[in-house]
Amino acid sequence: MIRLAAHLGIVDPAAPLLAATAGSIDPVAQIECAARLGFAGITDNGLKLRPPMVQQAMGMALRDHGMAMGSFTHNPLGLEPPFFWGATTADMEAAMAPGLAAAERIGGGCINMILLDCGAPQAEQLARATENFASAATLARERGVALAVEVASRARVPQVLVEHVDAVAAMARSAGVGLILDSCHCHCSGEDMAAMILAHADILAAVQIADMPGRVQPGAGVIEFAPIMAALRRIGWTGLVEAEFMPKVKGVEGEAAAIAALKAIG
Repeated sequence: MIRLAAHLGIVDPAAPLLAATAGSIDPVAQIECAARLGFAGITDNGLKLRPPMVQQAMGMALRDHGMAMGSFTHNPLGLEPPFFWGATTADMEAAMAPGLAAAERIGGGCINMILLDCGAPQAEQLARATENFASAATLARERGVALAVEVASRARVPQVLVEHVDAVAAMARSAGVGLILDSCHCHCSGEDMAAMILAHADILAAVQIADMPGRVQPGAGVIEFAPIMAALRRIGWTGLVEAEFMPKVKGVEGEAAAIAALKAIG
């Protein structure tokens, strides 16, 4: 059975997947609603922006419902300045501290790193990013937290330094971190996500799905999800499949249709 995770906001914590169904954007209410609907976990890109007491309450709710924490971004929108993995980092421990503390409060999760272009020569950035990933991974392992780099597309994130899966995966392996694949980004950069799942199963840390165009639910766009799900079954994927989309139609009925479409692909 596919283990689905509902999101608590992709770019905006005020726009969770189940806003209408839960009747509240409160993260604990969202977790409780997701549990009732059979979700196995959550993903929350804005976790680091939430107060520590809210993070702790979310962790308690997840434990109460036997749910897992999925991925959350190291550099969420609204947290300034942006973090450039390819730039010199004076204090990696300080840079990682908020994310590691958030993971401990909520009871796990995978910190999602995206490699943005800081303007230096690409070769220099790649070498420095690999070193920084490795240093961050050491700190994360000491705290029992997973760390992974997401392959993003320039069509969606114009400042991305590298958008091809094989290149990012090579860096991830060298640094000892995981890999995050998103069907939206793979589609935008022309990557075969199913093939990439099979090629990089050994470091796959998180899987995110959304149909395109529009980052909507499966079946509302042009992406074929059957090969992706077949690839996950072939590698014996037991992690979460994170629903990182917004329903094409707003409201309770739109959310119900999106959830039904999501469950149908499993």
